[in-house]
Amino acid sequence: MGAVVAKPEILALTEEELAAQITPDGHKKFRAQQVFQWLHLKQVFDVRKMTNLKADFQDYLLEKFNFPDFQILNQRQSPSDHTAKYLFAYGKRQVESVWLPYENRQSICVSVQSGCSLDCSFCATGKIAFKGNLTAGEILAQVYGMQQLYERRITNIVFMGMGEPFYNYDNVLRAADLIAHQHGLNISRRRITLSTSGVLPGIKRFVEEKQPYRLALSLHAVFPEKRAAIMDIEEKFNFLDVLEYLRAHRAELQQGQLMFEYIMIDGVNIFPDDAQELARWANLLRAKVNLIPMNTEFNGMRRPSDEKIYDFWRALVERGVVAVNRKSPAKDIDGACGMLAGRQAETTALDSP
Repeated sequence: MGAVVAKPEILALTEEELAAQITPDGHKKFRAQQVFQWLHLKQVFDVRKMTNLKADFQDYLLEKFNFPDFQILNQRQSPSDHTAKYLFAYGKRQVESVWLPYENRQSICVSVQSGCSLDCSFCATGKIAFKGNLTAGEILAQVYGMQQLYERRITNIVFMGMGEPFYNYDNVLRAADLIAHQHGLNISRRRITLSTSGVLPGIKRFVEEKQPYRLALSLHAVFPEKRAAIMDIEEKFNFLDVLEYLRAHRAELQQGQLMFEYIMIDGVNIFPDDAQELARWANLLRAKVNLIPMNTEFNGMRRPSDEKIYDFWRALVERGVVAVNRKSPAKDIDGACGMLAGRQAETTALDSP
């Protein structure tokens, strides 16, 4: 008996790939655009609700492809800032995603792995079991699943949830391309941000492929011994090698395309010499700095005082750095950076979109 061939994941296919799949079976090419728009523009995953498709073609699609299969197990909304966190389940794998409402934009933070293959000491995600990479379709299901729940349109997407995006490079880039597609959500590529803790091979691919998305380097320390103490990625990819590569290739990135993410941890990485060295690299690489206060006490680490946060920010700004204090939205629902850990004990199943 031959091996069972898995059906293609329809949500992960480009419009052109979908057309190439259906036309050899006698279906018109324009049907691919119709199906693509149902999935990516209207976020309709029930083929029976695709009303301009005939029943026999709907049957064909169900037989030929795998459609999105997920549940939203839990929803928590912050009473302080209306940020909402969602727990998605794909079979036995679970991830958390966050909706971040602002006056001038609607941002979401999505996950790329179930758990994380890294173990940063300040991050709760790395302490849970790693269950593997998400497919492009599973990443997109978070985006479209949340969009279905809100009347306001998503304007910005950050790949900064669970997992290291550049350890799942192909699926992440495919998902980003589909999000930006003109027949889908059509979100500007400059409003899509990919984060990495410093996976140098992925960064090289990103630069060499001239990817148009914004690149956020999760730096968090600017001295080797400090970074090694809080980020195990340093054992594989020295951050100085990463920064030197980016300096050598900065001209291949657009103005404003590169940023640093920097979690401020009391007594660890917010001393005057940290600010001086961070400013030096930010100026060398023309990188904006997003400052993120440590969200809560975790693993013996804690948030700095407001005065220390201000002093660190000011030390950067006085050196000519564009630095923004992101103020950790959603920390009261464990939805802020480093706090996504899929608390199954809290889950209550919601109807799937």
